[in-house]
Amino acid sequence: MKRPSPTAKRIFSGSAWGIFSRILDAGAKFVTIPLLVGYYGKGDYGLIALAFSLNAYLRLMDLGMNVGSVKFLSQWEAKGDWDSISRASRSGVIFYGSIGLLNALVFLFMAFNGAYFFKLSPDQIPVYRSMMIILSFSTIPNWLSNVVIQLLSAKDELGHVNRAFLASSLVNFGVALTAIYFKWSLPAYFLGYTLATLLPIPLNIRRLKVLPLPLSKLLIPKWDLAIFREIIGYSAAIFLMGIFQLTANELRPILLARYASSIDVLTDYRVIQTIAMLVISFGSIFLQVLIPSASKIYAEGDNSKIERMVLEATRYISLFLNFVVFILILNSRDLLGVYMGPDYLYLAPWLNLWLLTVLLNMHNTPVASLVLSSGKTKALIYSSAISCILSLPITAMLAPQWNVGAAVLGYLVYMTIQIGFFYAYYIPKVLFLRSWKILSVSFLPALAAGLIAWAGAYGLQNWLGFGESPWLRMLLQSAVFACIFLFLLLFLVVRPEEKVMLKTYFRRFVLRSS
Repeated sequence: MKRPSPTAKRIFSGSAWGIFSRILDAGAKFVTIPLLVGYYGKGDYGLIALAFSLNAYLRLMDLGMNVGSVKFLSQWEAKGDWDSISRASRSGVIFYGSIGLLNALVFLFMAFNGAYFFKLSPDQIPVYRSMMIILSFSTIPNWLSNVVIQLLSAKDELGHVNRAFLASSLVNFGVALTAIYFKWSLPAYFLGYTLATLLPIPLNIRRLKVLPLPLSKLLIPKWDLAIFREIIGYSAAIFLMGIFQLTANELRPILLARYASSIDVLTDYRVIQTIAMLVISFGSIFLQVLIPSASKIYAEGDNSKIERMVLEATRYISLFLNFVVFILILNSRDLLGVYMGPDYLYLAPWLNLWLLTVLLNMHNTPVASLVLSSGKTKALIYSSAISCILSLPITAMLAPQWNVGAAVLGYLVYMTIQIGFFYAYYIPKVLFLRSWKILSVSFLPALAAGLIAWAGAYGLQNWLGFGESPWLRMLLQSAVFACIFLFLLLFLVVRPEEKVMLKTYFRRFVLRSS
């Protein structure tokens, strides 16, 4: 009887702190966003959403180096090739420093030309300009921090990285409450927020002591063209794929700022994005953990091991994501009502559609990690380009009438084309894995459990009614959903050997807690 592989165990062990930190970060945003919208107003808070979107879109300047660096650093770490790690790290400092400087110049340009690109009122222009200038000063250290995170990722220190992120989230929570209590201006709050995002940098640098190299051999700039060419040669394909992915994802709110009825729409976008991002961040954590593991497994060239990794990882991730997505859909109206008030309930259908699209995307994370590890990305570049070119005009054309819904529909079109391409062509023809086996063994059982549990909880709530209090409804609906979902898992989905593993982990947890 096969037991779950060490890779599957490592994936979830490495993801635990990431999931915990994202849940707390989402909880902090759940509290602070309505407070900030109430204090600064829907229009001015839209400026914060615009600043976040511009900052996120400019991440394409990474050129795919982040994924490429983690892949090579992981392989060199496995071989004990510390010389290559040192050369790559010090070259990365120069590369990311240069990107940060260029990024800063872009923000300064946008600071003085925002009125031309976006629908800003005269009162919003100086506020927007101040925020762009603040971003221009923070971008260089933020870009340089990528080098440190890549080194820690290769050393399987993602637990520490996520703890540092958690510390930053908690400080940001305090900054938001302080800004409201002391009635800070929007630029003052944004400055405090930006400084808090820089907090993980010294914490992560201090953690580099786990590597058997002094900081001078890791972070003192020194250009090495040969090692840079090796990484950028692989990363260029990731960049070409990533530029279309980032454009499709991060240009949507920017298109809303340009074509929707007003800048206020970005507040609506930010509200449902915050909830959807909870699920997206889980997928990102899984990808972050999977890339080093997939790189090492792919380097071994064992096809049976590769298939087992994909099937197990897709299975566990799908179970987790289906549970989270359907429990959020079940409670979406009450969640928005508690979160932002009754004026935002009309966003529930768009939130539900966004969550289902995220599920469609994120269940494919193990296959995506294998693709990135293999370097066989040429076909994906074409599919990403086609998806992007077809989906963005949908957002632009529908924005004047549908506002935030236009962005959600554009994202749905993009993801449907991408995932369809993965299963119809890429998985069977390039990776030589069986698409139907991944779906039938790993994804569809989890999807069926989620749908049945959602239908049961929704039907019971409509039949019996769970009271007038939204908190009580969410609690009871979630409890019913969880019971049905866990029942289906234990008796229909989870294999006997997995039950043994879960019992072992539970006993260890009880012994450590007692």
